[in-house]
Order: sequence, then C-alpha cells, then structure tokens
Amino acid sequence: MSRLDQHSAFGFLIFYPIYVVWTGNWIMDELAAFLIMFFSMCPDLDIFYGGIIDKGLRNLDETFQHHYFSFIHYPLLYVPLIGLFLLCLILDFFPLYFLIPLVGVYGGHFLPDTISCGDGIMWGKNPFKKDSYARFINVFCKGTDGYHGLYWDARYRQSFLGKIGNVVVVISVILLQVFQIYVSIESFPDTGISIIYVSLMIYLLISLIMAREEFEHKYLEEPPAGRYQDYRIDPQYIQGLNEKNRKRHLKKYRELLEENNIEIKEL
Repeated sequence: MSRLDQHSAFGFLIFYPIYVVWTGNWIMDELAAFLIMFFSMCPDLDIFYGGIIDKGLRNLDETFQHHYFSFIHYPLLYVPLIGLFLLCLILDFFPLYFLIPLVGVYGGHFLPDTISCGDGIMWGKNPFKKDSYARFINVFCKGTDGYHGLYWDARYRQSFLGKIGNVVVVISVILLQVFQIYVSIESFPDTGISIIYVSLMIYLLISLIMAREEFEHKYLEEPPAGRYQDYRIDPQYIQGLNEKNRKRHLKKYRELLEENNIEIKEL
C-alpha cells in the first residue's frame, strides 16, 4: 500500500488505546505520536532506495514491486524487535517506546497491506534466503491483486479499505488537534504550539488532499503489458515455494498458468 498517510493513521489509532491503558493519560505525548506514525510507514521507505534511486523519480511506475523483492517488506525481518521489547519490559527500560516499532510495523503497515494491497504480504518469507518464497496473503484481494503503481492506486481508492483509510486519517487529524488544544490550554498564557503535532497534522492533510485528486480512468483498465510481475504465473516465485505451498498454488492457478503457456513441474 503506497498511501503512507493511511499507514501512519492506522498505526496511530491502533496504538492510541494501548497508550491510554498503559499510561492512564488520554493525551499521547509528542514523541510517541511521531514514532508510531514513522514506524507505521517505515517499510515503504524502500521506495527511495529501490525505486527512486534506481529508476529516478520520473521513471517510477507500475513496474516497481517492493512487496515481492524488498527485504524490508518481509515481516520475519522484524521478529527480533519482539525480543528487544520483552527485554526492555523486564528491565523496565522505556518498554512502551520499544513497543511502538512492533505496533507500527505489524499493525500499521503489514496488517493493512495483508487486507488489501497489490499482492499482499509474504508473512513466511525468510528475508535471508533470496530464492525462497512464501505464500502471498491478501484477504480481500479481488480488486487489487496483481496490480501495482497507478493501476493499483486507482483500484485501491474504490476499495472498502481505501475509503475506511481516509476516515482513519481524518480521525487521526482530529485527535492530534485535540492534543494540540490541550497543550495550548495547559501552557496558557504561553503560546503552547506543538511543532510535532502540527507537523503531523499537515503531513496527513496534505497527503489526504493529494489522494483526492482525480486519476486517469485508463488506470482502471488492464495494464497494456499485462500485470507486472504477476506472482501467480511467475516461475521464479512458484519454484521458490515449499512443496505444500507449490502444490496449492499450482492447483489454485492451474487455468491461468495454462492460458499463459507456463509449465511448472511439481516436486
């Protein structure tokens, strides 16, 4: 999912009740608010080194598929964060703040991507084995599965999660505004403007406004060259699955593979 603002907002709203229960304070502090929004979009930062640096900003198109090739989009890479959090919890060393990366990466990023993204997420992918792959998990994939770039974006905007995501962004802005008002009241007669709260609100609002721009309806059509890097018929991906998942994949997409004259031998 390329909507960074929605990733940030999902993570923020998931973490907020945890913060309230943990601290007993309904005003999330500035550092926590910044960190949860940052870590929620963190896996998509691969677009800078994997996309813009390699291709150039103007050439970044629907051929960029980071869920397939980028190791920072493999959830197992972040498992050590669980151990780090537990250690900090035992030592009572700011455990709440070490929980933030976990909630952000898994709750704010991989969960929404699993629900409705171009392909989904390979939850079982070993980030250190290049030619080994896992099943793509995408719960509601009918409208977005196999599409990337602007072809995905046009479809995602019309999806249920895309519309819910916009609401989540608005709710996040409202909460940040409430936090800002509280800070202003507490610091009266001083100004009491939080640069972090205001910056986060501006980031979310600008992203939301940009996402509301009309897209070219040609992107609702099939891509001229077909779906780029369609894992369903990609021999490299299929050969990299374990025996159980490969058999399941071949059975599920047998007709599609035959239509594209792709023959994969079963183990």
